[in-house]
Amino acid sequence: MVWEMLLYIYILYSPDWHYRSTMPTFLFLYGALFAIVHSQLRFGIGFKVHYALLCLLCAPRAYKYYIHTEDTLAKRLAKLYVATLLIGAACWLCDRLFCKQIQGWYVNPQGHAVWHVLMGFNSYFANTFLMYCRAQQREWNPKIKHLFGFFPYVKIEKPKTQ
Repeated sequence: MVWEMLLYIYILYSPDWHYRSTMPTFLFLYGALFAIVHSQLRFGIGFKVHYALLCLLCAPRAYKYYIHTEDTLAKRLAKLYVATLLIGAACWLCDRLFCKQIQGWYVNPQGHAVWHVLMGFNSYFANTFLMYCRAQQREWNPKIKHLFGFFPYVKIEKPKTQ
């Protein structure tokens, strides 16, 4: 999760970073150091707070790309990203808060499992939207297409260089 957010930070902030080689190096070292320390100390709530802070760091810049994007299909990806994040978080939170009550139900809705499924879609939608943004940054004329009429992906047309 942290590595994914570091990738998002790179895509969202790299166009404005003046020293291009230092940003990926810093993000890699930060991620590696965090992984090593977390594997030894098991942060628990600290991990969740850290992840939330990384998300909050990405949110304003992602919103900037969203409002400057004219493609409605790309905007839909961003909306699906936010929707799966919010619904997944609600499922996870309900599962955590009401676990004892839910266990007594005839059918357990498995909120934590639903969270995992929605976070999988969440990552896919976010990555696809950010691929679109990155292709726009590189002036590759991105278009959102759908595989089998359902799975969105980014098709790019790189300008021909002479």
